[in-house]
Amino acid sequence: MKVLVVLLAVLCGTAFAYKSYEGYHVLKTKPLANEDLRKFDALRSDPTFNFWVFPQVGRAVEIMVPPANVSSLHSRLQRYGLEPTVVIENVEEIVANERAEIEAMRRAEKLSGRAPSFDRFLDLSELFAYLDEVVATYPEIATIIDIGTSFEGRPLRVLKLSNGPGKSGLFIESVIHAREWIGPPTLLYAINELTENLANNQAMLDKNDFYFLLATNPDGYDYTWTTDRFWRKTRKPNSGSSCVGTDPNRNFDWKWGGGGIPGPCDETYPGTGPLSEIECKSYADFLAANPSINMVISIHSYGQMLLYSWGDTTELPPNVGILDSIATAAMEALYAVRGTTYDIGSIANTIYLAYGGTIDWVLGVLGKQAYAFELPGGGLAGFNPPASAIIPVATETWEAFKVFAENIPPL
Repeated sequence: MKVLVVLLAVLCGTAFAYKSYEGYHVLKTKPLANEDLRKFDALRSDPTFNFWVFPQVGRAVEIMVPPANVSSLHSRLQRYGLEPTVVIENVEEIVANERAEIEAMRRAEKLSGRAPSFDRFLDLSELFAYLDEVVATYPEIATIIDIGTSFEGRPLRVLKLSNGPGKSGLFIESVIHAREWIGPPTLLYAINELTENLANNQAMLDKNDFYFLLATNPDGYDYTWTTDRFWRKTRKPNSGSSCVGTDPNRNFDWKWGGGGIPGPCDETYPGTGPLSEIECKSYADFLAANPSINMVISIHSYGQMLLYSWGDTTELPPNVGILDSIATAAMEALYAVRGTTYDIGSIANTIYLAYGGTIDWVLGVLGKQAYAFELPGGGLAGFNPPASAIIPVATETWEAFKVFAENIPPL
């Protein structure tokens, strides 16, 4: 009985600490012209509203809204000439179902003695334990590199897979935006293909080195597990504001702050200056110090898009022909798995203008090829796809990774 009481206390403590989204709605509407985009500016600077998909002409914007504000926002959007629809009526049900599924899978793992794997979502400690196990099992090819420490003191941990020197590298990172949980298991699947299933992929490791940064924003990612499932930014406080964090994908030193700097309550707040976030500085320093890394892929969700530079202008980079041809081949390989379609194009032309982005910095400063994936999600899933979605997404994405690896520029 004492064990049961303690367990209930732990579970209740966790529940009370975790932000409730009871009654929260997700509304969707579609801006049809540039003037429609400006109507969302005030909403974006108000922490009451959480943008799941940011405004862009011709694409649906999705906003999570507290129950007390649903009616007023609905009326406000109608006054703007926009017709909102409800995508999700109670976000808490989705969050609760997700947590229940994770706990059920954890219990099943303990009963069977099976270690946590990429068929479910793993918290930060589980991700690090997985990497430790990879290194222990495959010490001849796997090493861990701690490239820095987050604001709250967590390691920025990179797994390197290599069977010898003198090769070009592919660097893949995920959860630079903390709530985008589908990224880490997708990378773990790729790691498994290059370790446990190496016999089928030996040529890839013979040709290239691979670097995996599972948690680019470890503080934010941990916070999505302990406190707020939909946290996006870093966790460093902002002076003079109660709103915490910076969008790390707006914090890189390429056209930083272009188009104006929103306030710290905005989900895309770029920070106080280029690379003001230690996580971004560590990331940039590592890539700059490793010139053999000739391609970078940043994993996001959701939207089913494969993007390349530029984000700060609708003009296309000089190497757009190469970027687009590789992207097209990768998406053909992905499509062949189960018919999933992706939009391909530059950030600014495909979704919206975005300044200070990771892949723009990689191309503009380092001169290396770079891509951003927006993996599947949305609808009733949003940022919370069921565990059953992981393997299908990871399997098809792996086929795209194989195409990228085949096309990494040599040293």
